[in-house]
Amino acid sequence: MKNKVIAFDCDGTLVNTYNLIQKTFRITFKELFPDVLVTDQEFESFFGPSLKETFAKYVDTEEKINYCIERYRYHNQKIMAEMIEIFDGIKEMLETLKEEGYKIMIVSNKVGSAVKRSIELCNIDKYIETIIGYEMIIPKPDPDGIYQAMKMYNVENLVFVGDTTIDMETGVNANVPTIGVTWCKSSKEELKNAGATFVIDKPSELIDIIHNNNLF
Repeated sequence: MKNKVIAFDCDGTLVNTYNLIQKTFRITFKELFPDVLVTDQEFESFFGPSLKETFAKYVDTEEKINYCIERYRYHNQKIMAEMIEIFDGIKEMLETLKEEGYKIMIVSNKVGSAVKRSIELCNIDKYIETIIGYEMIIPKPDPDGIYQAMKMYNVENLVFVGDTTIDMETGVNANVPTIGVTWCKSSKEELKNAGATFVIDKPSELIDIIHNNNLF
């Protein structure tokens, strides 16, 4: 039987890391840039882009960017276990997809080892076959991660699921059906405007979309 692949973003899509990420950035900025006043709106802009893109706005050399990323990851790992959560309905959705024979994987702008720890802490790692993390790809919205996934599973198409406009742009760039989710922070309008094929408000709706539309 032909592989039917569903690729998910991780943060904000499968696991709720919103408060974790925001707190990590605040701790990191307090340590590295104590005199920089970052607005709430600016913090919001950090969700989606890679850490390299974010810190490149504040420092001017590769060495300094890498140090910022190193400190961010240190603080993130330190508080992850106490702050990470799974969104309601995710485990049930993944279990249904797995039982129905879909290949479930992750394409993320987050480094693979951190993605792995995230899904292990939320007890959903048994559903995920493959992780394609930041260290393996040109970061989203470049379609590189999606192309790698299709090559890996020997398919010409897959379904991509994410929570940010960057995820939607990635799906558009890869020319694959893309499902936006609203249970983190993006609105239906934002996701639609960014090119989402479908937008859902709860995980169970993804099952209905897969069943009722010719996506593969």
